[in-house]
Amino acid sequence: MSEKKDINILLEYIPIFTVWKKLLGLYVFQIIIFILLMILFWWISSLLFLGSVIGQLLISSILVIYFIYIANNSEKIKNRYRKRYGKLAGQKFWLNYLSYINPIVSAAFYFPLLLITYEFPPFQLIDIPPHIMSTSLLPIYFSLPIGIIIVIFGLLIRKPSGGYGVDVDSYLYMIFPEKSRLIKNGIYKYIRNPQYLCRGIIAIGFGFIANNINAILVGIIHFLSYCAIIPSEDKELIRRFGGEFKKYKKSVPALFPKYGNWKKFLKIIFVKQ
Repeated sequence: MSEKKDINILLEYIPIFTVWKKLLGLYVFQIIIFILLMILFWWISSLLFLGSVIGQLLISSILVIYFIYIANNSEKIKNRYRKRYGKLAGQKFWLNYLSYINPIVSAAFYFPLLLITYEFPPFQLIDIPPHIMSTSLLPIYFSLPIGIIIVIFGLLIRKPSGGYGVDVDSYLYMIFPEKSRLIKNGIYKYIRNPQYLCRGIIAIGFGFIANNINAILVGIIHFLSYCAIIPSEDKELIRRFGGEFKKYKKSVPALFPKYGNWKKFLKIIFVKQ
């Protein structure tokens, strides 16, 4: 399925994306929420010993509970929204459930970069209480390349999507499951959740760019939050696809390919366009 078709499906069921004034207002609102959360993270990290880890644990726990609730109650949510809003149910669900949570997810994702503590002013974003976990791990000429390589690797995982597009990313098919398809092509031949693996690896890469244990732990916690969501989402996909997904789940791991498939997994990341 082409990206253009994915976008056309999104616009059909979430037409607010065609109204630029409303869309601009929504994005401005999300940016404000994101900035406020980053300021909160900055304040907590500056105030408390291990404040950054505590802050990430708190926000990640909220996100995990939120997305588990959506997955576990998908049938009730679908029926309620479709009965009340009809074809616009996907748009109403996105506005009510996802438009507010997306800036929170983004803040948790980019949080490790806030913890950069290089010794020269342009990169000293935050005054973290000095302790072993906030001191630099490596010289900058090692930490930056390592972090950038990890981030690039994460981005490459996302590239061979196998059919994952903006329509799937918007949770549209939780409201209209009869129109969804089980993605098993591309990188989905080897792992079931490449989007989560991609974001988790990038968050850890951000931690290495920040170059301290605090930031790396914050990235790891963000990665683990995706791992906590997967079992509930698998149950929702079993309800949606039945035996087809059970068979797929049994043969394909959630995040890391089977030992014998690593070569094919890396090949599809680095070679296949």
